[in-house]
Amino acid sequence: PGGGRIAPVLRGAMSCERLAPGGSRAPAEYDAVCDFAASRGLDAIDTAPLYGFGDSERIVGDWLRRRGVRMRVLTKVGLVWDAPDGHGDVLFQAQGRDGRPLVVRKDSRPRSVLAEIDRSLERLGVERLDLVQVHHRDRSVPIDETMGALCDAWRARKVAAVGVSNYDASDLEQASRAGERHSGGALRLSCTQGLYNLLSRDAERDVLSVVRARGLGVLAFSPRAQGLLSGAMGPGREVQDWRAQMPFFSIANRRVIAAAIDRELAPLARRPGVAVSALALAWVLARGEVTAAIVGARDTRQLAGSLDALSLVAGGARALDPRVLDRVGDAFSRLALSSSPSRIEALRARVRRLLR
Repeated sequence: PGGGRIAPVLRGAMSCERLAPGGSRAPAEYDAVCDFAASRGLDAIDTAPLYGFGDSERIVGDWLRRRGVRMRVLTKVGLVWDAPDGHGDVLFQAQGRDGRPLVVRKDSRPRSVLAEIDRSLERLGVERLDLVQVHHRDRSVPIDETMGALCDAWRARKVAAVGVSNYDASDLEQASRAGERHSGGALRLSCTQGLYNLLSRDAERDVLSVVRARGLGVLAFSPRAQGLLSGAMGPGREVQDWRAQMPFFSIANRRVIAAAIDRELAPLARRPGVAVSALALAWVLARGEVTAAIVGARDTRQLAGSLDALSLVAGGARALDPRVLDRVGDAFSRLALSSSPSRIEALRARVRRLLR
Protein backbone atom coordinates (compact mmCIF):
# COMPACT_ATOMS: atom_id res chain seq x y z
CA PRO A 1 0.00 0.00 0.00
CA GLY A 2 1.18 3.50 -0.77
CA GLY A 3 4.06 2.55 -3.03
CA GLY A 4 5.61 -0.52 -1.40
CA ARG A 5 5.43 -3.07 1.35
CA ILE A 6 4.73 -2.03 4.89
CA ALA A 7 5.83 -3.50 8.22
CA PRO A 8 3.83 -6.66 9.05
CA VAL A 9 2.34 -5.04 12.17
CA LEU A 10 0.28 -1.95 11.38
CA ARG A 11 -0.71 0.62 14.00
CA GLY A 12 -4.49 0.98 14.19
CA ALA A 13 -5.90 4.36 15.22
CA MET A 14 -9.55 3.46 15.69
CA SER A 15 -9.54 4.15 19.43
CA CYS A 16 -7.49 7.35 19.54
CA GLU A 17 -10.64 9.48 19.31
CA ARG A 18 -10.79 9.04 23.08
CA LEU A 19 -8.06 11.70 23.22
CA ALA A 20 -10.42 14.32 21.80
CA PRO A 21 -12.15 16.85 24.10
CA GLY A 22 -14.44 14.90 26.38
CA GLY A 23 -12.49 11.68 25.78
CA SER A 24 -11.03 9.33 28.36
CA ARG A 25 -7.28 9.47 27.67
CA ALA A 26 -4.48 12.01 27.78
CA PRO A 27 -2.72 13.01 24.55
CA ALA A 28 0.63 12.03 26.12
CA GLU A 29 -0.54 8.40 26.15
CA TYR A 30 -1.08 8.40 22.40
CA ASP A 31 2.22 10.19 21.81
CA ALA A 32 4.05 7.53 23.81
CA VAL A 33 2.50 4.64 21.89
CA CYS A 34 3.08 6.25 18.49
CA ASP A 35 6.64 7.24 19.38
CA PHE A 36 7.33 3.66 20.46
CA ALA A 37 5.77 2.31 17.27
CA ALA A 38 7.97 4.52 15.11
CA SER A 39 11.08 3.56 17.09
CA ARG A 40 10.33 -0.13 16.49
CA GLY A 41 10.00 0.22 12.74
CA LEU A 42 6.23 0.46 12.32
CA ASP A 43 5.87 2.65 9.26
CA ALA A 44 2.12 3.08 8.70
CA ILE A 45 -1.03 4.10 10.58
CA ASP A 46 -4.54 2.95 9.66
CA THR A 47 -7.33 5.42 10.39
CA ALA A 48 -10.69 6.53 8.94
CA PRO A 49 -13.00 9.56 9.00
CA LEU A 50 -15.55 7.47 10.88
CA TYR A 51 -13.26 6.89 13.87
CA GLY A 52 -14.35 9.53 16.33
CA PHE A 53 -16.17 11.29 13.48
CA GLY A 54 -12.99 12.96 12.29
CA ASP A 55 -11.14 13.02 15.62
CA SER A 56 -8.84 10.10 14.79
CA GLU A 57 -7.55 11.71 11.61
CA ARG A 58 -7.03 15.04 13.36
CA ILE A 59 -5.10 13.40 16.22
CA VAL A 60 -2.95 11.34 13.85
CA GLY A 61 -2.23 14.44 11.76
CA ASP A 62 -1.31 16.46 14.85
CA TRP A 63 1.14 13.79 16.01
CA LEU A 64 2.77 13.59 12.58
CA ARG A 65 3.21 17.38 12.44
CA ARG A 66 4.60 17.72 15.95
CA ARG A 67 7.03 14.81 15.63
CA GLY A 68 8.05 15.43 12.03
CA VAL A 69 7.80 11.70 11.38
CA ARG A 70 7.34 10.29 7.88
CA MET A 71 4.81 7.53 8.32
CA ARG A 72 2.42 6.27 5.69
CA VAL A 73 -1.20 7.18 6.35
CA LEU A 74 -3.93 4.72 5.40
CA THR A 75 -7.47 6.05 5.56
CA LYS A 76 -10.91 5.35 4.10
CA VAL A 77 -13.97 6.73 2.33
CA GLY A 78 -17.54 5.56 1.90
CA LEU A 79 -19.15 6.11 5.31
CA VAL A 80 -20.74 9.48 6.10
CA TRP A 81 -22.78 10.86 8.98
CA ASP A 82 -23.54 14.37 7.75
CA ALA A 83 -25.11 13.88 4.29
CA PRO A 84 -28.24 16.08 4.05
CA ASP A 85 -29.95 13.92 1.39
CA GLY A 86 -30.01 10.69 3.42
CA HIS A 87 -28.41 8.61 0.69
CA GLY A 88 -27.33 5.05 1.40
CA ASP A 89 -28.06 2.17 3.73
CA VAL A 90 -27.71 2.87 7.45
CA LEU A 91 -24.71 1.09 8.98
CA PHE A 92 -25.42 2.17 12.55
CA GLN A 93 -26.63 5.09 14.68
CA ALA A 94 -24.64 6.86 17.36
CA GLN A 95 -24.76 9.91 19.58
CA GLY A 96 -22.59 12.92 18.89
CA ARG A 97 -20.64 14.78 21.54
CA ASP A 98 -23.39 17.41 21.60
CA GLY A 99 -25.98 14.73 22.36
CA ARG A 100 -27.60 14.81 18.93
CA PRO A 101 -28.10 11.52 17.06
CA LEU A 102 -25.74 10.67 14.24
CA VAL A 103 -26.82 8.32 11.45
CA VAL A 104 -23.90 6.64 9.69
CA ARG A 105 -24.70 5.71 6.09
CA LYS A 106 -22.86 4.04 3.24
CA ASP A 107 -22.13 6.57 0.51
CA SER A 108 -19.74 5.69 -2.32
CA ARG A 109 -21.03 8.21 -4.85
CA PRO A 110 -18.16 9.86 -6.72
CA ARG A 111 -18.85 13.37 -5.41
CA SER A 112 -19.00 12.08 -1.84
CA VAL A 113 -15.80 10.06 -2.20
CA LEU A 114 -13.89 13.02 -3.64
CA ALA A 115 -15.20 15.35 -0.93
CA GLU A 116 -14.17 12.87 1.77
CA ILE A 117 -10.65 12.68 0.36
CA ASP A 118 -10.32 16.47 0.53
CA ARG A 119 -11.57 16.53 4.13
CA SER A 120 -9.14 13.77 5.12
CA LEU A 121 -6.23 15.63 3.55
CA GLU A 122 -7.18 18.70 5.58
CA ARG A 123 -7.64 16.84 8.89
CA LEU A 124 -4.40 14.89 8.48
CA GLY A 125 -2.44 17.88 7.21
CA VAL A 126 -0.81 15.97 4.35
CA GLU A 127 -0.58 16.63 0.62
CA ARG A 128 -1.29 13.05 -0.45
CA LEU A 129 -2.91 10.02 1.17
CA ASP A 130 -0.76 6.90 0.92
CA LEU A 131 -3.76 4.60 0.71
CA VAL A 132 -7.51 5.22 0.48
CA GLN A 133 -9.82 2.27 1.07
CA VAL A 134 -13.56 2.11 0.45
CA HIS A 135 -14.74 1.36 3.99
CA HIS A 136 -17.91 -0.58 3.15
CA ARG A 137 -19.65 -1.52 -0.09
CA ASP A 138 -22.48 0.86 -1.01
CA ARG A 139 -24.80 -1.36 -3.07
CA SER A 140 -26.77 1.58 -4.42
CA VAL A 141 -23.71 2.81 -6.33
CA PRO A 142 -21.96 0.79 -9.07
CA ILE A 143 -18.43 -0.19 -8.11
CA ASP A 144 -17.27 1.16 -11.46
CA GLU A 145 -18.35 4.69 -10.51
CA THR A 146 -16.61 4.60 -7.14
CA MET A 147 -13.38 3.26 -8.61
CA GLY A 148 -13.57 5.91 -11.33
CA ALA A 149 -13.63 8.62 -8.66
CA LEU A 150 -10.67 7.06 -6.86
CA CYS A 151 -8.74 6.96 -10.13
CA ASP A 152 -9.50 10.67 -10.60
CA ALA A 153 -8.06 11.37 -7.14
CA TRP A 154 -4.99 9.30 -8.03
CA ARG A 155 -4.46 11.26 -11.25
CA ALA A 156 -4.75 14.48 -9.22
CA ARG A 157 -1.96 13.10 -6.95
CA LYS A 158 -4.20 13.27 -3.90
CA VAL A 159 -4.00 9.48 -3.48
CA ALA A 160 -1.02 7.17 -3.94
CA ALA A 161 -2.87 3.85 -3.83
CA VAL A 162 -6.42 2.55 -3.52
CA GLY A 163 -7.98 -0.45 -1.81
CA VAL A 164 -11.24 -1.72 -0.37
CA SER A 165 -12.45 -2.95 2.99
CA ASN A 166 -15.16 -5.42 3.99
CA TYR A 167 -15.75 -6.46 0.35
CA ASP A 168 -16.85 -9.97 -0.59
CA ALA A 169 -15.04 -11.94 -3.30
CA SER A 170 -17.31 -10.89 -6.17
CA ASP A 171 -17.13 -7.19 -5.29
CA LEU A 172 -13.37 -7.44 -4.79
CA GLU A 173 -12.96 -8.87 -8.29
CA GLN A 174 -15.16 -6.13 -9.77
CA ALA A 175 -13.22 -3.39 -7.97
CA SER A 176 -9.92 -4.79 -9.19
CA ARG A 177 -11.05 -4.89 -12.82
CA ALA A 178 -12.65 -1.43 -12.63
CA GLY A 179 -9.53 0.21 -11.25
CA GLU A 180 -7.39 -1.19 -14.04
CA ARG A 181 -9.93 -0.19 -16.68
CA HIS A 182 -10.27 3.41 -15.51
CA SER A 183 -6.51 3.88 -15.28
CA GLY A 184 -5.58 2.03 -18.44
CA GLY A 185 -3.76 -0.52 -16.30
CA ALA A 186 -1.61 2.09 -14.56
CA LEU A 187 -3.38 1.80 -11.20
CA ARG A 188 -4.03 -1.61 -9.70
CA LEU A 189 -6.14 -2.25 -6.65
CA SER A 190 -3.58 -2.42 -3.88
CA CYS A 191 -5.21 -4.39 -1.10
CA THR A 192 -8.29 -5.50 0.76
CA GLN A 193 -8.87 -5.02 4.48
CA GLY A 194 -11.02 -7.47 6.38
CA LEU A 195 -11.75 -9.29 9.61
CA TYR A 196 -9.40 -12.25 9.97
CA ASN A 197 -8.27 -14.20 13.02
CA LEU A 198 -8.34 -17.71 14.47
CA LEU A 199 -12.09 -17.42 15.09
CA SER A 200 -13.19 -15.44 12.01
CA ARG A 201 -12.16 -17.31 8.87
CA ASP A 202 -14.78 -16.33 6.28
CA ALA A 203 -12.07 -14.87 4.05
CA GLU A 204 -10.69 -18.36 3.48
CA ARG A 205 -13.84 -19.42 1.61
CA ASP A 206 -13.34 -17.21 -1.44
CA VAL A 207 -11.82 -13.78 -0.75
CA LEU A 208 -8.29 -15.15 -0.42
CA SER A 209 -8.59 -16.92 -3.76
CA VAL A 210 -9.21 -13.53 -5.42
CA VAL A 211 -6.32 -12.09 -3.44
CA ARG A 212 -3.98 -14.76 -4.78
CA ALA A 213 -5.24 -14.48 -8.35
CA ARG A 214 -4.98 -10.68 -8.39
CA GLY A 215 -1.81 -10.35 -6.35
CA LEU A 216 -3.49 -8.15 -3.73
CA GLY A 217 -2.29 -7.31 -0.26
CA VAL A 218 -4.36 -8.21 2.80
CA LEU A 219 -4.70 -5.98 5.88
CA ALA A 220 -6.20 -8.08 8.68
CA PHE A 221 -8.12 -6.19 11.32
CA SER A 222 -9.02 -7.52 14.76
CA PRO A 223 -6.35 -10.26 14.62
CA ARG A 224 -7.02 -11.05 18.31
CA ALA A 225 -10.82 -11.00 17.98
CA GLN A 226 -11.50 -7.88 20.08
CA GLY A 227 -9.53 -9.39 22.96
CA LEU A 228 -11.16 -12.83 22.91
CA LEU A 229 -7.83 -14.42 21.98
CA SER A 230 -5.89 -12.63 24.71
CA GLY A 231 -6.64 -15.28 27.31
CA ALA A 232 -8.24 -12.68 29.58
CA MET A 233 -11.84 -12.87 28.36
CA GLY A 234 -12.99 -16.11 29.94
CA PRO A 235 -16.63 -16.92 30.76
CA GLY A 236 -16.27 -15.57 34.29
CA ARG A 237 -15.49 -12.05 33.15
CA GLU A 238 -18.38 -9.63 32.79
CA VAL A 239 -18.58 -7.90 29.39
CA GLN A 240 -20.08 -4.44 29.83
CA ASP A 241 -19.42 -2.74 26.49
CA TRP A 242 -20.54 -3.12 22.86
CA ARG A 243 -18.92 -6.57 22.67
CA ALA A 244 -21.79 -8.02 24.70
CA GLN A 245 -23.88 -7.80 21.51
CA MET A 246 -21.42 -9.92 19.51
CA PRO A 247 -22.10 -13.66 19.18
CA PHE A 248 -18.57 -14.77 20.09
CA PHE A 249 -18.81 -12.93 23.41
CA SER A 250 -21.69 -14.97 24.80
CA ILE A 251 -20.77 -16.87 27.96
CA ALA A 252 -21.27 -20.19 26.19
CA ASN A 253 -18.93 -19.24 23.35
CA ARG A 254 -16.33 -17.77 25.68
CA ARG A 255 -16.32 -21.03 27.61
CA VAL A 256 -15.50 -22.97 24.43
CA ILE A 257 -12.87 -20.43 23.33
CA ALA A 258 -11.20 -20.36 26.75
CA ALA A 259 -10.91 -24.14 26.72
CA ALA A 260 -9.31 -24.03 23.26
CA ILE A 261 -6.84 -21.36 24.42
CA ASP A 262 -5.85 -23.49 27.41
CA ARG A 263 -5.49 -26.55 25.21
CA GLU A 264 -3.88 -25.13 22.07
CA LEU A 265 -2.29 -21.74 22.75
CA ALA A 266 -1.22 -21.59 26.39
CA PRO A 267 1.24 -24.52 26.20
CA LEU A 268 2.86 -23.07 23.08
CA ALA A 269 3.10 -19.57 24.53
CA ARG A 270 4.98 -20.81 27.60
CA ARG A 271 7.89 -22.22 25.62
CA PRO A 272 9.07 -18.98 23.96
CA GLY A 273 7.76 -16.97 26.90
CA VAL A 274 5.22 -14.81 25.12
CA ALA A 275 1.64 -13.82 25.79
CA VAL A 276 -1.17 -15.93 24.41
CA SER A 277 -2.33 -12.89 22.42
CA ALA A 278 1.07 -12.71 20.69
CA LEU A 279 0.69 -16.31 19.60
CA ALA A 280 -2.78 -15.62 18.21
CA LEU A 281 -1.36 -12.66 16.31
CA ALA A 282 1.54 -14.80 15.06
CA TRP A 283 -0.95 -17.20 13.49
CA VAL A 284 -2.36 -14.31 11.41
CA LEU A 285 1.08 -13.02 10.46
CA ALA A 286 2.12 -16.49 9.32
CA ARG A 287 -0.67 -16.71 6.75
CA GLY A 288 0.97 -16.27 3.37
CA GLU A 289 -1.69 -13.92 2.02
CA VAL A 290 -1.56 -11.48 4.95
CA THR A 291 0.49 -8.34 4.29
CA ALA A 292 0.00 -6.80 7.72
CA ALA A 293 -2.11 -7.19 10.84
CA ILE A 294 -3.72 -4.05 12.27
CA VAL A 295 -3.27 -3.80 16.02
CA GLY A 296 -4.45 -1.25 18.52
CA ALA A 297 -2.69 -0.63 21.82
CA ARG A 298 -3.57 1.40 24.90
CA ASP A 299 0.06 1.68 25.98
CA THR A 300 3.61 0.74 25.00
CA ARG A 301 3.43 -2.50 26.98
CA GLN A 302 0.53 -3.73 24.87
CA LEU A 303 2.27 -2.75 21.66
CA ALA A 304 5.49 -4.44 22.74
CA GLY A 305 3.48 -7.61 23.37
CA SER A 306 2.13 -7.43 19.83
CA LEU A 307 5.60 -7.01 18.40
CA ASP A 308 6.64 -10.18 20.24
CA ALA A 309 4.56 -12.02 17.66
CA LEU A 310 7.09 -11.10 14.99
CA SER A 311 9.78 -13.18 16.67
CA LEU A 312 7.54 -16.24 16.42
CA VAL A 313 7.36 -16.08 12.62
CA ALA A 314 10.62 -14.37 11.66
CA GLY A 315 12.79 -17.47 11.42
CA GLY A 316 14.96 -16.78 14.48
CA ALA A 317 15.59 -18.84 17.61
CA ARG A 318 12.09 -18.22 18.95
CA ALA A 319 10.28 -18.98 15.70
CA LEU A 320 7.62 -21.66 15.77
CA ASP A 321 7.39 -24.43 13.21
CA PRO A 322 4.75 -23.31 10.67
CA ARG A 323 3.20 -26.76 10.96
CA VAL A 324 2.52 -26.07 14.63
CA LEU A 325 0.64 -22.89 13.76
CA ASP A 326 -1.26 -24.78 11.06
CA ARG A 327 -2.39 -27.32 13.66
CA VAL A 328 -3.55 -24.50 15.93
CA GLY A 329 -5.56 -23.05 13.07
CA ASP A 330 -7.13 -26.41 12.31
CA ALA A 331 -8.10 -26.88 15.95
CA PHE A 332 -9.80 -23.48 16.16
CA SER A 333 -11.60 -23.99 12.87
CA ARG A 334 -13.37 -27.00 14.40
CA LEU A 335 -14.76 -25.14 17.44
CA ALA A 336 -18.53 -25.39 17.80
CA LEU A 337 -19.54 -21.76 18.35
CA SER A 338 -23.00 -20.23 18.26
CA SER A 339 -23.56 -17.53 15.62
CA SER A 340 -26.29 -15.82 17.66
CA PRO A 341 -25.61 -13.28 20.42
CA SER A 342 -27.07 -13.73 23.87
CA ARG A 343 -29.98 -11.29 24.06
CA ILE A 344 -30.06 -11.39 27.83
CA GLU A 345 -26.35 -10.61 28.16
CA ALA A 346 -26.60 -7.81 25.58
CA LEU A 347 -29.60 -6.29 27.41
CA ARG A 348 -27.79 -6.42 30.74
CA ALA A 349 -24.77 -4.67 29.25
CA ARG A 350 -26.99 -1.99 27.73
CA VAL A 351 -28.75 -1.34 31.04
CA ARG A 352 -25.40 -1.06 32.82
CA ARG A 353 -24.19 1.52 30.29
CA LEU A 354 -27.38 3.56 30.71
CA LEU A 355 -27.03 3.55 34.49
CA ARG A 356 -23.45 4.79 34.53
